Amino acid sequence: MNIKLILSVFLVGGLILLNEQVNVNAFPTSPLRARQDPGVGGTWKVVGKSGVNAMHAVLVSPRKVVFIDKLEENALKRPDGAAAISSEYDLDTNEVKPLGIYTNTFCSAGSWLGNGTLVEVGGDVGGDNYRIGIQTLRLYDTAVGDWVELEGIVPSNRWYPAMLTLPNGNVMVLGGSTAGAGKSKPEINNPTYMIYPPPSGTLVDVPLDFLTTTLPYNLYPMVHIIPNADGKTLLFMFANQMGISYDLDAGKTVTNYPDIPGGVIRSYPLTASSVMLPLSPTDNYNPTIMICGGSKTFEITAPAEASCGRLELSTANAAWEMDNFGGQGRIMPDSTILVDGSILFVNGAATGMAGFRKGSGITAIFVNEDPVLTPFRYDPFAKTYTTLASSTIPRMYHSISTLVPDGTVLIAGSNPQPKVDLNEKYPTEYRVEIFSPPYLFTQSSRPVIISLQSTQIDNNRINVNYGQEVTMVVQIKSDGTTPSLKASIIHHGFITHSQNFSQRYVYLEITEMAADPTTADQYIVKLKLPPNPTIIAPGPSYIYVFNNDAPPQTGVPVLLSQAAAA
Repeated sequence: MNIKLILSVFLVGGLILLNEQVNVNAFPTSPLRARQDPGVGGTWKVVGKSGVNAMHAVLVSPRKVVFIDKLEENALKRPDGAAAISSEYDLDTNEVKPLGIYTNTFCSAGSWLGNGTLVEVGGDVGGDNYRIGIQTLRLYDTAVGDWVELEGIVPSNRWYPAMLTLPNGNVMVLGGSTAGAGKSKPEINNPTYMIYPPPSGTLVDVPLDFLTTTLPYNLYPMVHIIPNADGKTLLFMFANQMGISYDLDAGKTVTNYPDIPGGVIRSYPLTASSVMLPLSPTDNYNPTIMICGGSKTFEITAPAEASCGRLELSTANAAWEMDNFGGQGRIMPDSTILVDGSILFVNGAATGMAGFRKGSGITAIFVNEDPVLTPFRYDPFAKTYTTLASSTIPRMYHSISTLVPDGTVLIAGSNPQPKVDLNEKYPTEYRVEIFSPPYLFTQSSRPVIISLQSTQIDNNRINVNYGQEVTMVVQIKSDGTTPSLKASIIHHGFITHSQNFSQRYVYLEITEMAADPTTADQYIVKLKLPPNPTIIAPGPSYIYVFNNDAPPQTGVPVLLSQAAAA
């Protein structure tokens, strides 16, 4: 069918302005985007309690978030009466229920398998009705809504590892230490990685020299898939001040990037945050990494670093481009990619480093101080920072931030305490906040996505494939302005310790858009999904279509995978 539409050829970063009847088969040539921010800084609202401290957080369905804590005496109880250390938070009711974890998850990590199962690995020693978790692998099946624990199957201790969903849909567990420590050291270093499910049928550790070179600041190493057209499993790895590209299939380093300038440590406990900036087909998904925050000194009185570095990973002789992080130093910042492709930097402290307080009461010494209550919004194209509305709740060690499919951001956690303590200056924090970014206050109509591939939108994932052209029905209520649409696919990731494992944002090509002749204010939109899994890993993601920077009422949950061979 030759679909016609009210459309112009003014295209900016996925933007299509509806003006006149033309055949639709156009695509943007520039990643720049028009912005229509209303000039407000967003709003904060305390909506509920997490039940357990939000040391880890992961969006498991459009309206549910799972929190994971360390072993401690939370008020929320499991059915057997023991203190819960994992909970499920309902975004509609703001109620929480305990989940069935029975091993210590302290300082573990997580990521999604391509089949939509969440994997969580590692932890610490047991006690208080909890078993040892340092060699435990946990699976969360959204259909069941609870955890299955495979105790002792991990071949070595994993405390403070990183995790990543690979292009083949398996997960990588990278580094960490064999025991807890303020910073790593040779005798407890775990300079290896493992793959789950194991390609050989047996879980094995594979040596990685990079994790020895970067001692002592190599815990929770930063790792991201590097997009490429060759189908290679290329990884960007960063720890301490050093970054490399690593060919996982060949088992060798491809590129040694220059050290990030300034003599600043960026890894735990001098914790920075890393994010791969939004990818666009207009420049062949050219990848740029951004690393922000950290400190120069392993000292609790040291000021946090006010700098960010940007690095184009596929550029020959790539060099870091530095800025001042909006003028605010942060240790332990969280970086969350928003629906419109801007980056929210939130949480953290202006002084010190990651870790628990020393002592108690009036003699307590907090190793992270001066909470930064004001978030910044970073425009990756203009390279500018905007100051947003401030929270009133300090969010420092063991805090999280995650995007919610309705365009808001859930922010929780903060527990610079070795155990639950509600009476210190910075108490164990259970309050859950929702931050509404400025784009939710635009005057433009928010799209309502009715269906994808003829399937009505609900909380269930819709199966889609790489390179597939999908059809979406969208309602945009007439408000007297001309609709202008952009589209993206976002993987929301797994958040802990200022790292968001596998978080990814990709602009989508809008190949056609047509007014539905049967229904007023309704449009038929065709989108082209990314061509291969190095651009965005397989597994659960959300598709968004937004109008004049007004996000949809909710994104569409999808399960992205390779099409079956004919």
